[in-house]
Amino acid sequence: MSFFYDAPYRDSSLTGDSACAQTSATATLKPIDMYIVLDRSGSMGTDCNIGSATASKWCRAINALSTYFNSTAATGNAAALQYFSIGGGLCNGTGYSSSAVPGGATGYTTLPSNGFDSSLNAQAPSGGTPTEGAIRGIMGFTGTAANQRVGRKAIGILITDGDPSSTCDDNVTNLGNLLQTHFTSTAIPVFVIGMTGASDANLETMAIGGNGPLHPTNIGTATGTCGASASPCRHWNVGDGSGNKLAEAIKLIAGLAIGCTYAMPTTDAGTINPDNVSVEYLQNGVPPAAALTRVTNAAACVANGWYYDNNAAPTQIVLCPAQCTTVQADANAKVNVLLGCLGG
Repeated sequence: MSFFYDAPYRDSSLTGDSACAQTSATATLKPIDMYIVLDRSGSMGTDCNIGSATASKWCRAINALSTYFNSTAATGNAAALQYFSIGGGLCNGTGYSSSAVPGGATGYTTLPSNGFDSSLNAQAPSGGTPTEGAIRGIMGFTGTAANQRVGRKAIGILITDGDPSSTCDDNVTNLGNLLQTHFTSTAIPVFVIGMTGASDANLETMAIGGNGPLHPTNIGTATGTCGASASPCRHWNVGDGSGNKLAEAIKLIAGLAIGCTYAMPTTDAGTINPDNVSVEYLQNGVPPAAALTRVTNAAACVANGWYYDNNAAPTQIVLCPAQCTTVQADANAKVNVLLGCLGG
């Protein structure tokens, strides 16, 4: 899925005195801060280093993570990484609430970056699947105020190839409830990615608690992402990881996690008049454009609507839920913002 803001063009509803439509303007989606916890249990298979073609889930997973972390698609986002199980990791989240990269209980590494590669190469599959510890670790890290940076969206991502199996709480309903409590108190979603060996039903139970948005099983270039679950679903099934499915899933998750919240664009042509801004959606990225309806706030949303975060001093343009769902399901979605100015 791709989102675009074009340099706006002249719209007949904008007058010559008010239009900034022929000037350059930039608007961007809110960047993502992601805390990823990767399953390194023995069932992930044979160890390897990044660049190896070893046919194991572990090898494909670390290659996929390296691919995403180093990709231009990740530009502007940031990440922190931990594994489970690890020595010293406890069911209450101790150990898992601090990252291996960049290291510590706070902070992210700006992407793209190869700063994760040495850590990914140094790890090897071993041990069980203490999912409760991993989940509580995600809750602890993303729930820390210092890791909720202004102007950015924090999310958690759990990647596992198995059902919970440890001395921790392995009841997936309880684990989903933990994630629901976390979302209720922080509004931070936790996305659940499963590889071969994990039950789709269990993954979905946890993902529902994590409050990642619904997505169709076939989205963009990714297919079968709901596995055996009905589509749409909330978890992500990437099978054995072949075909770089995991990297594609993370890229899609980053887009979905933002929702449809765009930073208010700027222009050097004058001060933007927020009452003279138009938003349009191009299905599949091609004309004709459909003009969206501005509403007062989220409570007033209509199917094709949008609103400001603050009507008096807007910093963000937000698509209403129904329109957001439409845009997110469109792999080539294009959104144009046409700007009206107070004056030069």
